[in-house]
Amino acid sequence: MTVMRRGAQLWAVGAEGGKPRRLTWLPGGVHSPSWSPDGSRLAFVTYVPAIETSSAVSLKDLFVRFTHDVAADPFIRFNRDVVVTTRLRWKADGVGYVGDCYRHVAVLPFTGLEVEPLPEPELLTWGRFDLLEPSWAPDGRTLAAVGNLRPDGEAVRRLFVYLLDADAPRPVSPREVAGLEEMRSVAPAWSPDGKYVVVTGHDDPVIGHYGNQRVWLIGVRDGSKHCLTAALDRTTGDHSRNADLRDVQSVGDGPRWLPDGSGLLILVNQGGTVHLHRLALTGETVALTEGECVVASFSLDAAGRTAVLHVSDELNPGDLYALDLTAPAPAPLRRLTAVNAAVLSEVDLARPQRFRFRSDDVELDAWIVPPPQRAPGRRYPLILYTGGGPGGMRACVFVHEFQVLAAAGYAVVYCNARGNQGYGEAFSTAIRGRWGDLDYADNMACVRAALAQFDYLDSDRLGVAGGSYGGYLVVWIIARHREFRAAVADRSLVNRLSQYGTSDIGYLLDRVEFEGRTPWSDPETYLDRSPLRYVGGVRTPTLVLHSGQDHRCAVEQGEQLYMALRRLGVPTELILFLTEGHDLSRSGRPWHRIFRLERYLDWFRRWL
Repeated sequence: MTVMRRGAQLWAVGAEGGKPRRLTWLPGGVHSPSWSPDGSRLAFVTYVPAIETSSAVSLKDLFVRFTHDVAADPFIRFNRDVVVTTRLRWKADGVGYVGDCYRHVAVLPFTGLEVEPLPEPELLTWGRFDLLEPSWAPDGRTLAAVGNLRPDGEAVRRLFVYLLDADAPRPVSPREVAGLEEMRSVAPAWSPDGKYVVVTGHDDPVIGHYGNQRVWLIGVRDGSKHCLTAALDRTTGDHSRNADLRDVQSVGDGPRWLPDGSGLLILVNQGGTVHLHRLALTGETVALTEGECVVASFSLDAAGRTAVLHVSDELNPGDLYALDLTAPAPAPLRRLTAVNAAVLSEVDLARPQRFRFRSDDVELDAWIVPPPQRAPGRRYPLILYTGGGPGGMRACVFVHEFQVLAAAGYAVVYCNARGNQGYGEAFSTAIRGRWGDLDYADNMACVRAALAQFDYLDSDRLGVAGGSYGGYLVVWIIARHREFRAAVADRSLVNRLSQYGTSDIGYLLDRVEFEGRTPWSDPETYLDRSPLRYVGGVRTPTLVLHSGQDHRCAVEQGEQLYMALRRLGVPTELILFLTEGHDLSRSGRPWHRIFRLERYLDWFRRWL
């Protein structure tokens, strides 16, 4: 049996508006939909059970036994919640338990909104492998997708580009073209002439998620690959990770070809900002936007003359802007929307202030969010927010959580410690295999610098908070520094020994972080880099929050921390959001997100 949940489905609505029509009812959901060039077909990915057959498979028939209204066999009906699996990636954060289901490519014919009956989607591939992000070639027949069909495909980070003939007999046999050791934005972008696809990633076997996401040109005939951004020591795509009013994984942040094939548009991370650049096939880049902001995603008109950008800054969660690509760069943006204007006009926002400081002779960027209405001569408590990741970037974006805390009378400070993107690959990889060393030193130096530079801060009222890897740093810090009077460890990672087998990506980190050593071959190294080993030094009152469906930092991590603090007699509370996942603070249910913030405020009121 396999646990399946209905995910997002395909709907269509006319460009002029009107009532949308639902196109699919798939238990495996619909992911990464892509229109064919002529609009006659939609390709997408859906989860399907592992099947071994060479005969055509109907998606409708495949899921009959998993639907509540059809499965009459009581054995099947009452065991639908049992997971049986033989694969490594049997669960995924944000998706849940997938068991022996795999992501495969399907195609849905589309002939209009009024067609009766609706056409059924056709499954193109099946078997014990995953395929991601199908993208149509200009010929309207070939699809490029990303995956790893090799025997060790699930055990490694390496991904390959595959080509599928959407008109071939089912199942379609994917043709491997070329691979990279790491691809984080995996949607392939076809060149206008159909000779190349572009993907982003790197080809270093050991630096994993720390490496720059470079732009690679892949020849679809011969599998040749050429890095277009080899001379650009910055990562591409949107890696701003502190925004909490949009999904942290941006959609639409990958490369786009210019219609004439002369180059591409890409996003480049630079020192807390993300900007649109034009990339020539020679590797030369030109910045098209500027300023203290983040371009999170963009699209391009058919003529290649205008781009529409989603832009966020520190006082605006985001709006759409038009950019004239024919104007001299960088050109001014023309605002198209003011989605939150009414709400923003009713609140008193605090403008984050960027400052620089030194740590181990390295100059770093930091920001402080002050209470918006400070009384002269009054000193305010300071909360250090440690960053998640690692491998992301603190950026010039609107952070609702920081504004809530500032409005309640707290100053918030955060920095781009080593391990973050936007400052070059050497900066990002500096903490690989050394969590809790340089990044810990940088965060503590950030606190000292803030106290020295801003006279409205109260050095006797220090708090610290963070989520995910930031939660790791919270515990690492309070185990060593008793001057912090309150802490919040959110979706934290505290035991790297157990994380190996309980996280959906834990087993992929041994090569990146531990030089290939596993927990059973070298448990001491895993424990040495685990905050739980040092928790005996904690005296700071600590609030522990976690989500029951967190498959990135499994709930047992928060439970271990809470139990240790209770046994030590440290003031603590455990708050579990049983139905939420790792990204509660960004994409959780609204009332759960409000409850979470209220508990943050309550904890800091009590102890700061």
